[in-house]
Amino acid sequence: MANLPGGFGQSYRETFWVETGLILLIAWGLYTYSLQFFNGLGVTGLNKPVFWGLYIANFIFCVGLSAGGIAVSALVHILNKEEMKPIAIIAEILSISFLILAALFIILDMGQPTRLLYVIWNANFSSPLLWDVTVINSYLILCSALLFFSARAQVVKSALGHPGRLFIVRFLTLGYTDLSEASLKRDRRVLKTLAIVSVPAAVALHSVTAWILGLVKGQPGWNTPILAPLFISSALASGLAGVIVAVWAARKLFRIDIGDKIILQLGTFLFLSIPVLAYLLFTEFLTVGYSGSPTHIQVLDEILWGRFSRIFWFDTIVGILIPFVLLGLPWTRTPGWIVVASLLVIVGVFAERTYLLLPSLMRGGPFDVTTGYSPTTIEWTIMAAAYAFGLLLFLLVGKLIFPRKTEQEHAVPAPAREQTRWGFQRG
Repeated sequence: MANLPGGFGQSYRETFWVETGLILLIAWGLYTYSLQFFNGLGVTGLNKPVFWGLYIANFIFCVGLSAGGIAVSALVHILNKEEMKPIAIIAEILSISFLILAALFIILDMGQPTRLLYVIWNANFSSPLLWDVTVINSYLILCSALLFFSARAQVVKSALGHPGRLFIVRFLTLGYTDLSEASLKRDRRVLKTLAIVSVPAAVALHSVTAWILGLVKGQPGWNTPILAPLFISSALASGLAGVIVAVWAARKLFRIDIGDKIILQLGTFLFLSIPVLAYLLFTEFLTVGYSGSPTHIQVLDEILWGRFSRIFWFDTIVGILIPFVLLGLPWTRTPGWIVVASLLVIVGVFAERTYLLLPSLMRGGPFDVTTGYSPTTIEWTIMAAAYAFGLLLFLLVGKLIFPRKTEQEHAVPAPAREQTRWGFQRG
């Protein structure tokens, strides 16, 4: 590839084949989606009464990762942890990427994107579905504001000495390129306010998502008050795990100076969050098991011993027990094993989403309907392409905020590279 200014060429060359593979997968996914677009949801495994399937499971999963990721960012800004500011930026990029994916999965589940307009035109303010649309859009604006004020100075500083980036930097920062101490202090004040607001917003985001299921009357397995706290706890666990994996990847891809100590600290938080998730799952199943309600018992049997038993026990062992042991043992409390444990937690939470969503639709209900659901190749392909899009978005935004320096830039002192003729103000 041709050399790009300011180290972008080196950074792009190192991830060129990864990005090429992601783009090809996205292109294949778009072709596959065209089959669903023109033929309808009949090409998927969705049916009656299983009207929600793989797309909605991914929607819930992505919302959780986003909410958990922004909780990490909020903690950094509220406590003024300057040494962890790159972690906050990575968490914010991750959260925005997964929020976009969550909205995308909703559109995929509708079959036709134009149907989203009906939600707006025929707004029913008593519907949790409208609540969720409102909260997701509001939360996306909040996350974008957090990323803007977190990364603004970083983007401007990384562009100093490279006039070719002047236009894009001014565009991305909305012309706000002031690097004076007063400006930086103002950014920190705004960030702290946004961080405080983001904590209850994250709780609202995943609570409303849980209420989409929990407020469905007479639906066995969903109509329980503990569903929202359970979703929030799994969001924190998966969000922490996602940030750990993203930080590890960012160290490799963007050469960010993030020490092992920070990954160990995040691993400790993840270790503490796993028992909370396990306790709420146990409480949910214990309450249902002793309720004596036939339809609820049917759903529980499907999860523990029936068609979803392998997924449930996989989550229990691989997604909860093994990561807890890896994070707790002194000889496995290393960055490498913490990343492995985080990946297992993410996979486990995704498995949890499926066995909390699907058994209630596949068995039980007011008419005791029993049916099956198997995602088709089209659903799996579109799902893979959606995550490829999210990963590509993460890579591109990350490289824009954390560009790699060339050898010449490392050799030149920073003050010599800063050109005030850009109009950037420095304190």
